[in-house]
Amino acid sequence: MIIPRRFLTCRILSGVVTFLLLTSPAGAAPTPEQRKELGEISREVGSISTLIRKKEWEEAETKLGELLAKANKIIEEGEFPDDDRTAASVLRAINIKRQAVAKGLGKPDPTLISFSKEIAPILNAKCCSCHSGDSPRGRLDISSYAGMSRGGQNGPLLVPKSPQRSALMLRITTQNAQLRMPKNGNALDRDEVKKLYMWIEQGALFDGDDPATLVADLGKAAADDGKKPTPLPPVDIPKATGNETVSFVKDIAPTFVNICTGCHGPNRQNSGFSLATFEALMRGGDSGRVIIPGNLDGSRLWQLVGVDGVTPRMPQGQARITRKFHADLRKWIEEGAKFDGNDAKAPLRSLVPTEADLAMEKLTSLTEEQFREHRMQRTEEQWKRVSPRSRASYVVSDEFLVYGDASKERLTEVSQWADAQASRLRETFGINQKPIWKGRLTIFVMRDRYGYTEFNQVIHQRSTAREVHSHSQVTAGFEDAFAAVEDVGDEPTDTHGGLQLNVRDVITEAWLRQPGNNLPEWLIRGASLTLAAQGVQDNSFVTSLTPRAIGALEGVAPGEIFDNGRFGPSEIGPVGYTLVSFMLKNGGAQKFGRFVAQLRGGSAVAAAVRTVYPPADLNALGTAYLQSLADGSKGRGK
Repeated sequence: MIIPRRFLTCRILSGVVTFLLLTSPAGAAPTPEQRKELGEISREVGSISTLIRKKEWEEAETKLGELLAKANKIIEEGEFPDDDRTAASVLRAINIKRQAVAKGLGKPDPTLISFSKEIAPILNAKCCSCHSGDSPRGRLDISSYAGMSRGGQNGPLLVPKSPQRSALMLRITTQNAQLRMPKNGNALDRDEVKKLYMWIEQGALFDGDDPATLVADLGKAAADDGKKPTPLPPVDIPKATGNETVSFVKDIAPTFVNICTGCHGPNRQNSGFSLATFEALMRGGDSGRVIIPGNLDGSRLWQLVGVDGVTPRMPQGQARITRKFHADLRKWIEEGAKFDGNDAKAPLRSLVPTEADLAMEKLTSLTEEQFREHRMQRTEEQWKRVSPRSRASYVVSDEFLVYGDASKERLTEVSQWADAQASRLRETFGINQKPIWKGRLTIFVMRDRYGYTEFNQVIHQRSTAREVHSHSQVTAGFEDAFAAVEDVGDEPTDTHGGLQLNVRDVITEAWLRQPGNNLPEWLIRGASLTLAAQGVQDNSFVTSLTPRAIGALEGVAPGEIFDNGRFGPSEIGPVGYTLVSFMLKNGGAQKFGRFVAQLRGGSAVAAAVRTVYPPADLNALGTAYLQSLADGSKGRGK
């Protein structure tokens, strides 16, 4: 489910706060004695500084561990609320010292939430039943850290260091039982929610060896007190020579993955037998090896699927396997059970194209003309879902398909605004591909508020905040590429600048939010509003952005301005608008386009600033930006 970033923050924060309040234990308030005890612990923490200066790391580590255990016991017994300042201050002081001591000892930061030990077990228990395997729901595979990082068909699941903008937090804390995850299951408990929130806030870090490792395996290691499992004996992997008539990857693996891994997969190994990897297949189960290369009679798996296809014992409770697979399996074993993949330790499902992979492959093979047919078909399907009795009109240009129940004249006007904005995007960001979005970008235009809120409810299963009048969605491979706008009229209000500005804004956003761009929120909102406002005269909404930015920046250090997640949903637009306007005014469109290209290529904001705006760094650029706001404010006599 895609939630527009400009109100996702508010929704998630509200959801988390509401969730924690509803799940807080009811009990007596902390006593004065308990607060006094925490005060004494705080003073003891201060004395640790002496041990740190003397580099008596081990003693300091032991003492801090004792103080942390003592503080947690008092906080638990006193049922201190999550936002209690006394408790938070003590824990923060302890953790600062623990970080310093760990650094002195050359150990990992002990205050970080461990993905392997604390997050993986939650995901395995609560998420993987739906979001794993060959066809994970919503194309979102949570069975590994790598899968989580990729996100699903509706975009990213995580925004590191910004839980308030991470879709995961919204879906596990919403009070709407129809939308909350796990679907049809109990909500996560408060401790699980807090762990996930803190883990994302700390950067959503992975502390294992391989991001592709299944969370089920990480969870098992954590349950074993973090000890590494005893190394299994090596398994002989027969390598394919290219002369075989049956391919394991093409002919055998798909059936194993689609039919057998329910009972013998990464999350369940009946009889100790796993088909999670080729190596696991060749290792066998509790009864020993199940495949003996070149030996049909000695291969237990062959006996279980039914010699000559008669009375198979496996798979249980399912239709018999196909004649082709049975013949292929026989030949594959006779030819030596050779492996023609790249890595025998890789998940078998990674060798087999999923439905999503096949759909993506189909999309990439389409010509531009076929893609335009696909876009029209998707647009008509979505409109019929939203408004089956309403007749829509449309206007087509090289870049856009403007579609909706507004008048044909209004759709034509929107099309003209959109084409002009596409030209601005090309000039600013150096876009060469034609069209910018494969198959065109659809712009749904709803003539009233009801139509727009209904679109959100039907297509995205979400309610619509008062201040939201437009949004965009561009999915991987351009399967979906659309913007949706409410015809708010031409007069600006306190929540929008009129339809023309909204159209320009959402089109720019649709390009900046494409999968893989990984741009900071201040840049997305700032560039969208700035490019939308170019050439717009006497717009009260645009005029209000600068004073609102000045208010939001009070007390903010220059270097902090560029931190992703630093500003709330009501602040990010005004701050982003004034910051991007400053960068465009002082460096020009070409430099700003190069800056965005650096970020899209994976550079950090600080590195991109040094590359494109030398000799400036974040602090210098932030200082110059703040000064420009101050000078502008003086010039206006404010």
